[in-house]
Amino acid sequence: MMKAILDLPEQHADVLSFLVERIPPAEKLWALTGSAGLRLQGVDISVHDLDLQTDAETIYLLEKRLAEFMKVPVHLWESEHTLSYHGQAEINGLQVELLGDVRHRQPDGTWGMSLEIESVLVWVEWHGLAIPAFSLVHEALAYENMGRIQKAGLIRSAIRKETL
Repeated sequence: MMKAILDLPEQHADVLSFLVERIPPAEKLWALTGSAGLRLQGVDISVHDLDLQTDAETIYLLEKRLAEFMKVPVHLWESEHTLSYHGQAEINGLQVELLGDVRHRQPDGTWGMSLEIESVLVWVEWHGLAIPAFSLVHEALAYENMGRIQKAGLIRSAIRKETL
């Protein structure tokens, strides 16, 4: 398990601690992705919300355990590049995005297989808690696939610092 390199803003830290307590990831696996997961691993970016990614079954458990905070119920969501289950909660004024069974459009127009979360997971020790997050290598590839080259470059820069 790696130690967190950068910390989160206080509001995000409080909500993340609450989420780990309410839905222990060792019990029902979810991963912190997006800017918060990147920041804990040393990518110096600002964090606006928390993004949790899981599978199609567990997203409904997250929704149930966060029922009093749900703003957008879990539903199937499709964009040009992505198909997934999506829901949104608001906890202490902070937006929490729930993503499940995320699939990406292939070059032939079909949807690829959903990600096997365990295959790209790293555990980060943060404030005495074990936080599952997507590896920086996986996140860099994901941002490149979404055409977000600048953010992918920031992640790759953090990977290079890590290997020095």
